[in-house]
Amino acid sequence: MTEEWARVPVGPESERWTTRPGRRTVLAIVHNVTSLTRLLDVVSLLHGDLRLQVLFTWTRSSPFVHDVEQFLADIGAIVVPWEQACTIDADLAIAASYGGELGELKAPLVVVSHGMGYNKYLESRNRGIEESRNRGIEESRNRGIEESRNRGIEESTSPGPVFGLSAGWLLHDGQPVAERIVLSHPEQLERLRHGCPEAVPAAFVAGDPCYDRLLASLSHRRRYRRAFSVDDRRKLVVVTSTWGRESLMGRLGELLRDLLAELPLDEYRVAAILHPNIWHGHGPWQVRSWLDACLRSGLILLPPRDGWRAALVASDLVIGDHGSVTFYGAALGRPTLLGTFPHDAVDPASPVARLGRTAPRLRTDRPLRPQIDQAIAEHEPGLHQAVTAHTTSVPGRSAELLRAEFYRIMGLSEPATPPVVNRVPEPEDCVIREITATLASASWDGDTVSVVRFPAGAALNGESMPGGAHLAVDEREPEERVIELADAVSCRADRLDRPADDWLTETLEQYPGCHLAAAEHLPGESLVRLRDGTTFHVTGGPVEVHASVVYTWTGRNRTPPPAESTVLLGPDAHRVSIKPAR
Repeated sequence: MTEEWARVPVGPESERWTTRPGRRTVLAIVHNVTSLTRLLDVVSLLHGDLRLQVLFTWTRSSPFVHDVEQFLADIGAIVVPWEQACTIDADLAIAASYGGELGELKAPLVVVSHGMGYNKYLESRNRGIEESRNRGIEESRNRGIEESRNRGIEESTSPGPVFGLSAGWLLHDGQPVAERIVLSHPEQLERLRHGCPEAVPAAFVAGDPCYDRLLASLSHRRRYRRAFSVDDRRKLVVVTSTWGRESLMGRLGELLRDLLAELPLDEYRVAAILHPNIWHGHGPWQVRSWLDACLRSGLILLPPRDGWRAALVASDLVIGDHGSVTFYGAALGRPTLLGTFPHDAVDPASPVARLGRTAPRLRTDRPLRPQIDQAIAEHEPGLHQAVTAHTTSVPGRSAELLRAEFYRIMGLSEPATPPVVNRVPEPEDCVIREITATLASASWDGDTVSVVRFPAGAALNGESMPGGAHLAVDEREPEERVIELADAVSCRADRLDRPADDWLTETLEQYPGCHLAAAEHLPGESLVRLRDGTTFHVTGGPVEVHASVVYTWTGRNRTPPPAESTVLLGPDAHRVSIKPAR
């Protein structure tokens, strides 16, 4: 236990050192990173009240322990050990998951969902669901990750109880473990009556605070799209995966690479939202290692703490599975394709299961781009409204209802100002790598050339280059093998450490397989030299395609390229001048 986690004075013993005596105490109960992100949405409703002290505690009941302690340190939380938390006469406790001995708490407990309601089955195990709850093992029905499997837990082929709507999680000594079980829609109340009627008196329909924040952010969609370098003429494809073997990443691990290889980089961006349990079950280093070729190909990999909501708001299409993020995307009216959907892993009466029965599928045995373009072009905004209306029965009112209930439980009057529903933040830790190697193809029609580029990291994949394309590589490319295969090697002005003429000569000598070299000797102006020494001065348009324009002309024609040309690059048209260098 770190020094910051030593026993914290609370209650009467804290009055000697506290700045604000006589305050009420709130316990924020953390299970893992997933639950902590949702918990922060909820405890933010208490911001600004000088009468309150919020203490965090970690049950340590989830197998996904990575980053929890650091996350709590990063937000500057005071953390009390779980054993101490169970002895505190707090005025309110808030949790965003089950697991751990929640029934041992002295404080009145409110439990909110850490996803879009309660939809997934849990595995039935040979020692019963109660033992699993007490050990705090939070598993999906899809066999879970390696840690759970290594515990020797027997897996069952029969559906288990629905997480969050069954007695093993909701009752303690036959009574509801929580004073308030927060549901987002009455449909969950009906399923609760079936799964655990004893808990119905504790149920409280108060909407979905996460979805309300998404709704509050829609009017700022352009701002989020700018954060992902996407304008109105380009499409942002978001791929989302929950965790477990039946998830999209579990079944279609190569989908991200395939999308990047098929979608022209000047027309599409691809972003990935992976469940925090993937990040923290395998480790961030491992996740980035698995996706290294994709990251070098321009994949936007959203960090596990936040950023996923901004990507959903900014998206043009969502590809997902049976996770909550897929459902949120459909609820926002985004075109939605299912990469995989294990129907036997979710409650067939749940909204998520209904979406799984109605949403179109992505066929990975067919070309991907036509399916994506068709889904976007033919999408009807209200296509899934009958299902996604179950996201919340009180849109925009969750903060109001939850805060009122919190203060009722604490016996305090609410602040005079209404609760704030903050827009979701723009991603802060989302680094988009610059692509340094592209597979480009170009077709000339008179003095107009159409250039289509794909990131080589995904398209090559260690195999031979597709026919008709050439490999254009920036000299910053870290993989020497790729530069040696290049047809054209280029250098930007800010990297040119010697006269452009010297760099061109030395590069052509160093890489005898390349057809030409291009050096940006002035901003926006390049010198492009062929292997026979012929050199052109190229201006206009993006310098990263100067080499491709000259390459595609000289590879098919013996005459010099047109002095003035129009370059079509994705949705953009550029006027480019190509003249012999003096």
